Amino acid sequence: MGQQAADHDDIPGSPSGRVGLAPVACAAALLVAALATLSVVGVLPVDLRWCAPLASAWCNVLVVAIGVMLADRARSRPPAGLRVDLLSAALRGAFRRRQEQEQEPAHHDNPWPAIVTAIDWRPWAVTACAVLAAAIATIASRPLPPATLIRAMAAPEATLAAGASCLVLAFLTLVAERHHASAAARSPASASLTRMLRVALVTALAGAAAAAWFAVQRRPADWLVRAVALLNAAVAAELAVRGVLSWFAVPRDAFVPVSAIAGLLRRRPSPLASLGAELRHRYGIDLRQSWGWRSFVRLLPVALGTTVVCAWLLTAVVVLNPEQRAVYERFGAPVAVWQPGLHVGLPWPFGRARVVDNGTVHQVAIAGGANDGSIPIPAASADGPTPERFNRLWDTPHPWETTQVIAGANGDRQNFQIVNADVRIDYRLGSTDADARAALYRTIDPESTVRASANRELVHYLASHTLESLLETNQAAMADSLKRAIQQQLDRLQSGVDVIAVVIESLHPPTGAAAAFHDLQAAQIRAQGSIAQARGFAAGLLGNAQQQALVRIAQAEAQAGDTLSSARVQQIDFDADLVAYRLGGPAFPFEYYLNKLQHGLRNARMTIIDDRLADGTRATVDLRNTPAGDLAGIH
Repeated sequence: MGQQAADHDDIPGSPSGRVGLAPVACAAALLVAALATLSVVGVLPVDLRWCAPLASAWCNVLVVAIGVMLADRARSRPPAGLRVDLLSAALRGAFRRRQEQEQEPAHHDNPWPAIVTAIDWRPWAVTACAVLAAAIATIASRPLPPATLIRAMAAPEATLAAGASCLVLAFLTLVAERHHASAAARSPASASLTRMLRVALVTALAGAAAAAWFAVQRRPADWLVRAVALLNAAVAAELAVRGVLSWFAVPRDAFVPVSAIAGLLRRRPSPLASLGAELRHRYGIDLRQSWGWRSFVRLLPVALGTTVVCAWLLTAVVVLNPEQRAVYERFGAPVAVWQPGLHVGLPWPFGRARVVDNGTVHQVAIAGGANDGSIPIPAASADGPTPERFNRLWDTPHPWETTQVIAGANGDRQNFQIVNADVRIDYRLGSTDADARAALYRTIDPESTVRASANRELVHYLASHTLESLLETNQAAMADSLKRAIQQQLDRLQSGVDVIAVVIESLHPPTGAAAAFHDLQAAQIRAQGSIAQARGFAAGLLGNAQQQALVRIAQAEAQAGDTLSSARVQQIDFDADLVAYRLGGPAFPFEYYLNKLQHGLRNARMTIIDDRLADGTRATVDLRNTPAGDLAGIH
């Protein structure tokens, strides 16, 4: 629970005495108040969360100082019979206050100063300060406000100034630690203070490192701040537990709070010195008398220093692979873009090469969102069976698909429809130097930027179409339209990313509605087939009717032409006969009559009776079968 202080801890000139610890306690209290205030108040454009563990470390120093100072304070004992007198006085005052007040001794008029002096305040103070230190350390776990982060990134000079002040405090802490470490072997109080000051020194250096990290990387070192906060919280919790246990311990004249966790930061003895001492005491071999050993020990720091310097100079040499290029920064300003090969610049931190991709093609699944886009795609053997994830049937769920609600129409009514889509983007960083700088300085994570922009354009495209139009649209045209929209969005952001292709793996209704949609499509296909068949039959009938109508029209036109031609011929013959009649006189009609009669009687069977027979004379009819021509003299 603690250590008992030696006799010389009470000497005024001792660094661990009551007089020597008073400046330490005052300085620790001021630092605790100032650092705790800075860690809580966020008015400065600096990430000062590392002030919380630093304030907790100095609060632990204050615990040790207060514990030693209160342990050195001389405790007075209450007068004999004071407790009994106080109890009896309280009982008598309830009944006869005036009478008892006149008879009460004068030396018991004000007993409270003696009681306060008799109480041992050391456990209370140690426990309260330790709990306060643990509470202050928890402040470092709070997230940094976005407004403070933006202001700190815009003006890193304030962060560098805070880190420099932290280094100054670390130097002063180191001076105090060395001062008390010189007396640690003689004084338990100095030994305990040395441990606490080492924790404060480590915390101050961690704060300076966190400030430098933020100034260089433009992001807070949360892991470092939380680690040192956890260390100080553990030390404070140990001191609080020791303070509580000290209530039940045997009273001592001097008690020094100690921490075993803080004692882990002590300097370990050199392994070489331990080996030399072991060889000297056990085997009598004194390596200090060996010339080779002394030369090795003397030249070892020089060799180590030369190695460190050479390693530091080698940071100026940068080797870039064919798939890499780098933006070279000299004193924090970009001056060139290095292509693959060997390059030499200034050593770190004066020169720095920030590597970016050189033509490497990346693929990101934009349809699955932030959760499904990070699902790794396992490799598949070329000779093995086809993996289930490559099954593109509608009734099979796929891990990289997203579900999107889009607009729909049912007749004159509007409704909503659901579509599943699996869309991927193939992209790479631009090949120009400007694209490399834009991808490095304007984009924190190109993959997240591409996924967010592509997801927004995909949602906009799907929401502006119905399910039927999406299924009927050519996927190549759809991918080309999405590619142009995504590239325009990325160019507007100046991200330095080139979209190579948009791959639409699948676009279909939800898996649960796939069977119903198949039936609907089959019914639509059957209906369209029936309509096409009916239209074909109607077209055939119409063609036949048109053909028959055209044939009859042609026949009628031909017959009308023949009739008209025949009429024209008869008209011409009549006109010719009329002209002949006018020229030939009566002979022409008689000749015309005979000619027509000859043509008419050419194939007729005739019986000729003489019309000159007298009245009463009987005509004789010859009924023999003789040719009609022989009888009429006509052949």
